[in-house]
Amino acid sequence: MTQVDFHIVPVLQAADRYAYAARLVNKARSHQHRVLLAVDDEAMARSVSELLWSTPPESFLAHSLLAGGDDDVQIGWHTEPGQHHDVLINLAADIPEYFSRFERVFEVVSQDPAVLNATRAHYKFYQDRGYPLKRHDLRDRV
Repeated sequence: MTQVDFHIVPVLQAADRYAYAARLVNKARSHQHRVLLAVDDEAMARSVSELLWSTPPESFLAHSLLAGGDDDVQIGWHTEPGQHHDVLINLAADIPEYFSRFERVFEVVSQDPAVLNATRAHYKFYQDRGYPLKRHDLRDRV
């Protein structure tokens, strides 16, 4: 069964949320996991992509858009996750329909009211269906 982790970060701006997601990607890749970042649309995908090319500053996270290759890290806003089934980082407002084919799902929760509301609904959705949930509250660590 898919393990779902909620990472609650003390940030408000989308770019800071994406930067935290890049840290999760980096950590997952250090353990040889393949990662799909789910986003809402192509514009959001391009914003996340720009950040991945420059974060962390001393390196970069090689990746592609889902339609553009078969990299270990991809960004998609599609209804089909391609060949991915390992790690899903959901930055989209909705839960992707295909989430259950992944071993792990990470939801990155910022303090933006729209993101908070969406991810609260996500938590309830997963909880109501019996998925194992973990919370990582990073607001106290800053």
